[in-house]
Amino acid sequence: MSMPEENDAIDMCYVLFCILSLHLGPALWNFVSKKLLNDPKSIVVDSYEFIKTLIDRRTANSTFFTTNKPSDLTQLDIAQKGRLAVAHGYFDEVALNWASYLLSWIELLKMIDAHTTAGTVQQIYDELISGSKTPMDIVLASFTKPNFVNQGLKKESDLTRAQYLKAIRIKLALYKCMVKHLGPALRSEHLRRKGAVRTNSEIDCQNLLFDLLEEWLLQPQHADMTTNVKIIETAKDGRNIVCHANLPLILTDWEATLLSWEKVCRLITNVNTANTIRDVYIDLKSRIDLPLPGTIWRSTAQSKYFANLVRRQVVLNPTWRRPNFKITLTKKPL
Repeated sequence: MSMPEENDAIDMCYVLFCILSLHLGPALWNFVSKKLLNDPKSIVVDSYEFIKTLIDRRTANSTFFTTNKPSDLTQLDIAQKGRLAVAHGYFDEVALNWASYLLSWIELLKMIDAHTTAGTVQQIYDELISGSKTPMDIVLASFTKPNFVNQGLKKESDLTRAQYLKAIRIKLALYKCMVKHLGPALRSEHLRRKGAVRTNSEIDCQNLLFDLLEEWLLQPQHADMTTNVKIIETAKDGRNIVCHANLPLILTDWEATLLSWEKVCRLITNVNTANTIRDVYIDLKSRIDLPLPGTIWRSTAQSKYFANLVRRQVVLNPTWRRPNFKITLTKKPL
């Protein structure tokens, strides 16, 4: 993809992440909790783990859902691949398959009897295809709440509605910063270090941070080694709490996460991106001023090109194409 096309795909990826965060994840939490397949104390809304659980259960039991179809496992597989593409910055895959990802999420919502939410996501899909509204106007119009929000503050481990909304706002801001700023900076450093050129649009922050960490650990020991390794580890952990929707840690650790991303960019001498992330931090801190009463339980468990991207995807490509990785992978992605 060209750089403008890559920017379009990043915008679409952000829209999909919003749908995961605002609709699919909470609906999955409600279902698996109702089925007693989730720790009732957990307020981690991790779509990856939930879909994995559903795949395992549906594989073992052909009548697991209220209504069961032969295509259930196929749709679940596409749904999981869509989540992986969004979490790992497989922007080539998002550009090709975003529509089939959305349709699989709609089918998944129907499987778990979240028909109202399925209708909401269907409307988002229809409006994205038609181009009748801007993506953010569509996505942020309404959202699904996990049941722990409806329960109110019954015990210290619960999130209030205000805390939940704050966590979601922070989560979306962190993801946007990661895919628009941190990821491209890490890719540029990776390509420079390898003496390579950009041949695709895969920007997997998890693996890029693993590679950077390994590079630092191979360097001769020096006074700042421990500090710098800790910065990279914190940045990697921050990526994980965002992509796995650990809401308690998002609330308590978001500042450390953003500051670690800034410091990583300074380590790789990308001062412009470091300053941009610092500005994101200052702006977010000024807007996120809600106090957090009680204890937060820490779980251990439209650009001008965007419309063209949407129009190109009216002709769907539901066939999954395995990513042609150009970046050396050091860890299995989750």
